[in-house]
Amino acid sequence: MGRKSDPRERESLLTEERFELLRPEALLRALGVHEGDTVADIGCGPGFFTVPAAEIVGEHGRVLAGDIQGEMLAAARSRVVERGLTNVRMVKTSDTEVPLPAGCADLVLLAFTLSEIGQRARFLHRVARVLKPEGRIVVIEWQKHEEADGPPLADRIGPEDVIKDAEAAGLHLREQRSLNEHHYVCIFLTHPA
Repeated sequence: MGRKSDPRERESLLTEERFELLRPEALLRALGVHEGDTVADIGCGPGFFTVPAAEIVGEHGRVLAGDIQGEMLAAARSRVVERGLTNVRMVKTSDTEVPLPAGCADLVLLAFTLSEIGQRARFLHRVARVLKPEGRIVVIEWQKHEEADGPPLADRIGPEDVIKDAEAAGLHLREQRSLNEHHYVCIFLTHPA
């Protein structure tokens, strides 16, 4: 299990370089987030994806922003309030529990979250229950290679390990691809594609 993001470093998760590299609004749209959707951003940190997701889903959609760390939820809440968004609900989660209603989400986003979880297959199984029947889980992680930016190599998980854990949780891979030289994405469904 990798280390948790240090809440004192939350501003480093909101740099202009990170926005330029990941382009969160464009990425969420490419992942199929639409107006009226419900997105569960689990491991939301300071709201890097939460805010653009809330703007995309609009007043008829909602974002359920969950994190283990209260400081991260407070930072995300501040950004949401600053933007005047009223369609975001903050949820305190844990390594083992995601206290959201079953079948509530069109998309569950786990961006840089699985690498911080000990029992990933069990966690994915619990996360999958919050999906609507046609919903999907999107995992974004660091490529598993040594580089100056990001977490140490030992704290990274490769796509093959994510896929193995997801399959153990009863999920089915829909797509796996590189986002850029630093990150990859895996998309999972609760049923075969």
